[in-house]
Parts: sequence; C-alpha cells; structure tokens
Amino acid sequence: MNPNKLKAKDLITLAIFSVVFIAVYMVCAIPTGLIVQLYPFCAGIAMIPCGIVWAYLRTKAPKPLAILIQGVLFAVIVFIMGSGWFVSVGVFAGGVLAEIIAGIGGYKSFKLTVISYAVFGLCFDLGGFLIILLAGDYYYENSIKLGADTTYMDTLMNFMGGPVLAIACVLTVIGAIIGMLLGRAFLKKHFERAGIV
Repeated sequence: MNPNKLKAKDLITLAIFSVVFIAVYMVCAIPTGLIVQLYPFCAGIAMIPCGIVWAYLRTKAPKPLAILIQGVLFAVIVFIMGSGWFVSVGVFAGGVLAEIIAGIGGYKSFKLTVISYAVFGLCFDLGGFLIILLAGDYYYENSIKLGADTTYMDTLMNFMGGPVLAIACVLTVIGAIIGMLLGRAFLKKHFERAGIV
C-alpha cells in the first residue's frame, strides 16, 4: 500500500478542517468587511489564525493532492456562500499553485509550505480584488445584485486601487508567514511526527 496515497481518513480530515478554515476566515472577514477601508486587508488579517489550521492540515495529510482538494473545497464553498465566480477562480488557482509548490519539497519542506500558503492567499486576494481594477463596472453591478449596499460599494470603488491592492498583497504574505510560524509553534509535535523541516 502506498503510504503517500490519500486514505479515507485523510479525506475526512481535509473536509472537516477545510470547513474550519473557512469558518475561521469568516470570523475575521465579517467584522473587517463592515469597514470599507479594512475590507481589502481582511485576507491578510485572516491568514494569521487560518495559518494554524493550514499548518495542522499539512501535518495530518502531507501527501499529493491534499492541498488541491482543500482548494477545490474552499472554492466550491465560497461560491455557494455567494462570492463571485472570480473569487472561486482565484481560490482554485491558489490551490493548484500551492499544491505544485509544496510538492516540489515532497510536502516535507516547511519553507515551501509557507510559500505555498502565501501564494494561496495572494491568489485569493487577487481573485477577489483584481477584478475591481480590470472590470469595475461588472464587479459593482454584480455586488449590487448580490445585495451589497450602494453607498458601501461607492466608497469601496473609490478607495480600491492599485496601491491599495499592492499593500493588501504584501500584508497577505506577512500574515501567511506569521500564521505558519504560529502554526509550527503550536503544533511542534505534529510537525516532528510528519517529518516537516
């Protein structure tokens, strides 16, 4: 039996903790989303506590396709919850890239695991906000259709720009690094057992 192959218990763990990952993200995103000027930076803030969940999953299933499956689950759930298709595309792309990056180190390199998590967060960020710069009218109309307040959207469209997105991306990378370092600190025994160095 191939020890690197995902087993049923791995898939169950991925499913459960992918939901936990999203729940932790939402706990961070909802309050920051209430303030327009904080909304673009919610991913950077959420990457810190979510990093602990991400780190746990990497120690419980350091195997091929685990990250991709988590990315797909996340993309489907955020789409069902009402996020635009562009957010799901960003999450899916992040899952693919994170899988490739972590796979380069055989899922045993902490450094590559951190990079893969940061790339996942960046793709999530870009999926959510790059469309404002590329197709602002579409984003505005789609958000209004989904129930967004027009005053909120007007403020967001005026606030969001290239420099703000760049700052958001930098904060996402910083948040990812902090989150993974916290995860490794809290889950030291799990990391040692999984052989991630």
